[in-house]
Amino acid sequence: MKKIVLLITAICLTSETFGQKTSSSSVDEYECIYEYQMKNDKGSSDVTSTILQIGRNSAIFSDYTAFQADSAIACKAPKSEIQKFKTREKRNDLLFDQSVSQNVPKGKLTVYSVITPNYYSYTESANPINWNLSEGIDTICGYTCQKAVGEYGGRTWTVWYSTDIPASFGPWKLCGLPGLVLAAKDSEGIHKFKAITFRKSSTPMNFKPYTNTIKTSREQFVKAKNKFEQNPMGNIPAESISEMTIQKYEDGGHSALVNGVVLRVRPNGYVPLELK
Repeated sequence: MKKIVLLITAICLTSETFGQKTSSSSVDEYECIYEYQMKNDKGSSDVTSTILQIGRNSAIFSDYTAFQADSAIACKAPKSEIQKFKTREKRNDLLFDQSVSQNVPKGKLTVYSVITPNYYSYTESANPINWNLSEGIDTICGYTCQKAVGEYGGRTWTVWYSTDIPASFGPWKLCGLPGLVLAAKDSEGIHKFKAITFRKSSTPMNFKPYTNTIKTSREQFVKAKNKFEQNPMGNIPAESISEMTIQKYEDGGHSALVNGVVLRVRPNGYVPLELK
């Protein structure tokens, strides 16, 4: 099991603290960090870290490594530090390569992702799942959670949400409930999200992670993405390649870039979140 180590202390805030903050007249922003676990085709599990940045009326879900790189730039860190984080992002072969802006624009989800050598974006309803509230209580990250079940993208999802955190957001696209979703898994146990940290944010949200995106529909993107990931090296049209670069590192590792975009080959295969 491979893990991306967080460079933070995983300390959960209390629900009382959140309640006090949301009563403030200032614009409060929070962060929820989730461990994302995917059971791969080789029978083992890949684990990485993701983050949900939560504002008063919107949220952004993305890979934690990419978030660190963006935060270093936003905080005007030294160039050496920025480069360190950007290199880590390039070399993360388990990178969660979707960034989902929830309720941006209002009433919509905006998804940014990549099919090398291009970046893509599409929008869909901000509440794509019809949730069925179920009996059951659990405690996650110190918060009492309730259960809900819904279908999306060919998978059935069970989630745990907490009304102690009155934000209708969650990991990836698993949102639209009367409280923050703190854990989720599909019925086959292939994909799992679980909150490990909830804290006050000190970094502004970035609603557009990629520039020059190709706008498409969700249906077209999911079909093309799932096909591409079956054989990333072989599914890039030769005529689309204007430049290919191999960056080598001191430890012997390397990154491949096509037209400046990372070509990420998953070491244990790719299991899509959305089947259709």
